[in-house]
Amino acid sequence: MLIWETKISPDDTFIKQKSPTNYEGEVEDLDNSSYRSVVSGNLIDTVVSYAWSKLSFSYDYLTSEEIKPLMALLKQNPIYVKATDPSLGEEFKEMKMRCSRKKWKMLETGDYTLSFNLVQKEKVSGQ
Repeated sequence: MLIWETKISPDDTFIKQKSPTNYEGEVEDLDNSSYRSVVSGNLIDTVVSYAWSKLSFSYDYLTSEEIKPLMALLKQNPIYVKATDPSLGEEFKEMKMRCSRKKWKMLETGDYTLSFNLVQKEKVSGQ
């Protein structure tokens, strides 16, 4: 199953990436100076943009040959990503993202586990 593709620059061609063991998304609205009324407790907010994506990937098993190019990719900023993201209403959505967190572990076999998050950097159509 194809989950995500990446490229380093806008002019590059998207490259299919290995499907993760687990994949999940989180969506958050971006607001400006929200606060709660001290009188009523109501939330006073001005939403700037809706449905900003954070995508989480985890791999339970990667060889050293598989993890090295992924780690190099995750150092890039931005990473152009085309990913399955149902919160944006399309099967695949193209987004400029960056890696905000990554964690790896070496297994006793010399192979690896890897988990990381990609956060959206710029608005896309529909936000």
